[in-house]
Amino acid sequence: MTDTYNGTKRAVILWLSGLQLTDLLELPEVEALAKRGVQVELDPLPITGPRGQHLQVLSGRSPSSFGFFDTLVPQNYVIQEQTTGRGDMPKLLPDILRSVGWHVEYKETPLADFASSVHQWTQTVPSQAACLILKCSVEDIWKREIMLPTLARTLNDALAWVGETGLLAVLSDWHPAAVKRFVNLNNYLAEMGVIERVQDSLTIDWLNSLAYFAGHGQLWLNLLGRDAQGIVHPQGEAEEVCETLIKALPAKLLDPQTGEAIIEHIFRREELYAGNYLFYAPELVVQFAPGYAPSPRSQAIDFDDAIFTMPAAGALVGAGVHPSQVRGFLLASSHALATAVRVTERVPLTAVAPTLLHALDIEYSGLEEGPVASLFDPVYLAEHPIKSGTEDQGLSDEDEELIINRLRDLGYV
Repeated sequence: MTDTYNGTKRAVILWLSGLQLTDLLELPEVEALAKRGVQVELDPLPITGPRGQHLQVLSGRSPSSFGFFDTLVPQNYVIQEQTTGRGDMPKLLPDILRSVGWHVEYKETPLADFASSVHQWTQTVPSQAACLILKCSVEDIWKREIMLPTLARTLNDALAWVGETGLLAVLSDWHPAAVKRFVNLNNYLAEMGVIERVQDSLTIDWLNSLAYFAGHGQLWLNLLGRDAQGIVHPQGEAEEVCETLIKALPAKLLDPQTGEAIIEHIFRREELYAGNYLFYAPELVVQFAPGYAPSPRSQAIDFDDAIFTMPAAGALVGAGVHPSQVRGFLLASSHALATAVRVTERVPLTAVAPTLLHALDIEYSGLEEGPVASLFDPVYLAEHPIKSGTEDQGLSDEDEELIINRLRDLGYV
């Protein structure tokens, strides 16, 4: 079969982190891109946070697969910041492109240099297969007056360079959301008696505390054999504590003003994560209802004066909130993609990398999602069928042995 779509191999991916699509649609150049290409919203995985979303886009995998769950991690009951996982990073999108001979530049730049970076690229890049991935964080709304004309110039330059057959994409991995209440789950756990505090002190009495909240959604058991002063036995007692928290917290922790539930869902780690690093994940993950977020003190395993506190006027939060509040988006146009298509289905952030790779006719493997078929031109799909390049979820003998040994260390077997 003759390949109708064997076009110029050029791509520009403009990554405007911190924006939502409504911030841009008033721009004629963005509206034109949506009309000639595809548009889709992108759902992040719990636990939400800019670093996690960033890794989902570039790796095409859940960061938990290489041991990253949250930027704030408890170590001996003290919070430490972590920006990478416990295992080796997988190949990222720029690496995959380079491995098949593409000339790739990945660059993070301030908004002031955004347009000039694209212009310079279009004037100096070689004619071989080439891709520019340019990322800019635009979180402050006051930057709109600068951002819109800057993006207009950038889109015009990029479109002129990629031409009719190349790929032009605009994406965002997250945007900050308004919060009406901060929640300190440790305060509530203390009221329940799950956490015991030393008398006349905010210090936790760990030898009499069953569980605690940390980071942007982690609910940890104070586990015997793992934690420095752990008391919860990792077999039947651990399951009993988990079951109690899963049932009680969403039902009983209510907004005192509205009566609405603060917690939408509590996930067991096995519902969200898999792989070799599962045992480094928190036992439970809290997903707060839209409009609520963990308080800064609760993130550090600390207490506030009350369970609920008010954020400062106009405060916006990007981590620990409901995934629907910080959705990203992808706008893209190329010879491979459909025309004037807006996909309403929920698409994970991890689908960005395989979708862009398939649009560039680049084979991949080891990713957790496949390309989003509904974004592609049917003729292109007929000539470039989507192959199964997703990761095999089965366990090797080595994986099974690692898991059994870890279970044994924790007292499960």
